[in-house]
This record gives sequence, structure tokens and C-alpha cells, in this order.
Amino acid sequence: MNANETTVQVSAAYHLKVAVGDTVRQGDAICEAPEAHEPTASISGVVKSIQFDPQQHEFVIVIARAT
Repeated sequence: MNANETTVQVSAAYHLKVAVGDTVRQGDAICEAPEAHEPTASISGVVKSIQFDPQQHEFVIVIARAT
């Protein structure tokens, strides 16, 4: 990963609202979760990858900054 990317980790207990290739804006919801815990995109860009981490039972989402 480089300075033009960020990682968002979200519980796999929630349904994702994004897929690889989706464009997101800073503040967009990443998954359907209780409102108080709804993770959001920390930067505007394109979802580069989504991996499942079975040990943490979470999705690891990489967002590449829009240029």
C-alpha cells in the first residue's frame, strides 16, 4: 500500500455496500451497520480490493485516492 491508498476494516457481520471498482466519496457508508457504528470511507476514491480476514472476522477494504 502507498500514500495514495487507505485501508478500512469492517466487521464481516454486516452487509457491504461497496464492491471492487466502486467509486466512493469521503464519508460514504461502507457497510450496513447500526448507525452509531456505520464505518465510512475516509478518502474519496475507488475501491481497489476487498479481502476477508477470517482470524478477525472482518473485511479489509483498500481504497485508492481519486486523482
